Amino acid sequence: MLLASRYRLVTLLETGGMAQVWRATDELLDRPVAVKLPAGDTRAAHMAWREARLAARLSHPGIAAVHDYREAVRPDGSVAPFVVMELLSGETVAARLCDADGPVPWGEAVSIGAAVAEALAAAHAAGVVHRDIKPGNVMLCPGGVKLLDFGISAAAGEADDDDTGVSFGTPAYAAPERLDGKPAEPATDLYGLGVLLFEMVTGDPPYDVNTWEELAAAQAHGPTPLPETLPARLRELILGCLDENPSRRPTAAQARRVLTRLVPSAPARLTIPLPKPPPTGHAKVLPAQPRVTSAGARRVAFGAALAGVAAIFVAVLYAANAPADPTDLAQPPAASPTTAGAGSPAPKEAVEPTSPAAPPPSPPEPTRITPTNPILTVEAALTRVQNTIDEGQQQGEIRADVALDFQNLLRLIDPGDDNVTDQVDQLLDKVRQRLNERALSPAQAALLRQRLTELRTASTP
Repeated sequence: MLLASRYRLVTLLETGGMAQVWRATDELLDRPVAVKLPAGDTRAAHMAWREARLAARLSHPGIAAVHDYREAVRPDGSVAPFVVMELLSGETVAARLCDADGPVPWGEAVSIGAAVAEALAAAHAAGVVHRDIKPGNVMLCPGGVKLLDFGISAAAGEADDDDTGVSFGTPAYAAPERLDGKPAEPATDLYGLGVLLFEMVTGDPPYDVNTWEELAAAQAHGPTPLPETLPARLRELILGCLDENPSRRPTAAQARRVLTRLVPSAPARLTIPLPKPPPTGHAKVLPAQPRVTSAGARRVAFGAALAGVAAIFVAVLYAANAPADPTDLAQPPAASPTTAGAGSPAPKEAVEPTSPAAPPPSPPEPTRITPTNPILTVEAALTRVQNTIDEGQQQGEIRADVALDFQNLLRLIDPGDDNVTDQVDQLLDKVRQRLNERALSPAQAALLRQRLTELRTASTP
């Protein structure tokens, strides 16, 4: 079958409850692609369009790329929408668990989890929430780990108006807040990451259920315990992701750093490229022999010259007050400084003349901390922004869904990251957009800009 005079379907790869995935050929560009054909009513077609729009925002090596969205006319005159995606080879984590017939080595699990967390951090930074993180949607490819199927994804802060439960995903992997109908938020994906890690290291999800009723009953008793043989930091991260309170879960960036540091130096099964580990400290290793750079030579020369000037200055002072007896000139001064040679390093302590004509320089005046000129840490500035948003929502100055959107973006900011300034600029753009939409008052927008400027200043070294 040829769709839209361009995409020829070749082989049916997968059939699900909401769509079929076909291997196809793009005859215009002569390349293999995957074509996703939604099954069902108009709602399925609308979700296919939404998937294409949201996934098209993302450009990351860990996320399967969307190439095109088209609509084809069936022989009966009806319209069949379809999404054209990157064709991948490999196996999903679900297939990997099935092949292993049990858990995978925890070293491999943290490697996969780190790659998924990195892809999620990119999606969240673009304002997209996946909402269906599970083993079947994570593929292990020769080129790396790929996150698949944004079929029930949503924009961060978007209201959940699904009364049918079609977009809730699979019960064993659904976050508790999805059942409460709360707006989409990145923390939902962190719950899915926790379930994914749990299943990889134990062989089963924390709640091994098939229906929503079974899930509610299982959640009343809590998840099964994790093996004590796992690293304590890994157990702590998994349980943190599974926290019922979304605000207590880590961000994707935080989870990625923890998992990357847990990756063993020689994983049991290295079939995927691992993300580069972040720096673990700032200690510098000194070379065995000092290497004098041009800048260092200038500092040494300047120090020697400064010492020489100080010596001449003291000598002049001494000559001006020298005694008339010529024999006294043969005695050295009581506190004569040592003149530094041309290649000697600068003295550690400067010589301060005691003459009132040359008083020592005054120390720099300390920076004054006042209510109008506070010195804030990044954490304190971040808290001020969060409090401003909360107060604005309570006072009716910020619409509730907009406040949630702002808070979700703030959760992506890690005080230890180097890109805080870029994230602040994104928030400033968001404030301007929401002000144009009249979703917050001008006074609240001005206050938010002030708080975000404080955050940017605090994060600038």
